[in-house]
Amino acid sequence: MLIGFEGLPGAGKSTQSGKLADFLTGQGLTVNYLPDNLTRDADPLGRALLTLFDSGDPFSRHEHVVTDALLGAAIRADTYATDIAGHLAEGNTVIEDRGIHTLYSYSLARLLQQHHHIVPVDAIAWLRNVGSFAGPAAVRSVWLYLPADDAIARAELRQGHPYTAEQHVFLRFVHDAYTELAQADPSLHRVDVTGLDAQQTHHAVLADLSTAPTFAAKLATTA
Repeated sequence: MLIGFEGLPGAGKSTQSGKLADFLTGQGLTVNYLPDNLTRDADPLGRALLTLFDSGDPFSRHEHVVTDALLGAAIRADTYATDIAGHLAEGNTVIEDRGIHTLYSYSLARLLQQHHHIVPVDAIAWLRNVGSFAGPAAVRSVWLYLPADDAIARAELRQGHPYTAEQHVFLRFVHDAYTELAQADPSLHRVDVTGLDAQQTHHAVLADLSTAPTFAAKLATTA
């Protein structure tokens, strides 16, 4: 079972990934937690792809959506092959901090920015086609929803310095992109965590996951 956490920096993805991993381990499941690309080790191919992807700005990338999307898909395909597929084949649960919807949201954000908040015709369908090369999506992708400015403020506090004005603008587009994706993709579930502390958010995540048949069936095997 593959579960993904999505959302803006500051939304609580790493915290909630860890809490879910602890909960599922306590239920008797074997859990593998996969940090995001910025904090995890990668194989030589993965490191080479991440180097190509790195433009010096963690958000703006290359200013070209096709380059971003294809490199993002290649990185996710390598991640799936090296760090996800084997664990799933063994029957383990994998928790992915940023999954395939990160690829979609950041690429779609660039398109929204270039097209003045209007989603280009068939843009999401095109992104899904690119994503088809990146390995299967999670059985449930949990979008930790916070108002964009709230998430940005939390991320800035955590890192100890502010984002640039341009990064603020782009992250708001990422937020809008997640909104568009959630409306178009039933596997991306919005969980509103506005005003919730970490433990309350954990319970909200569990409540959402409990509606996923695969998740419920997995827990039933441990009962």
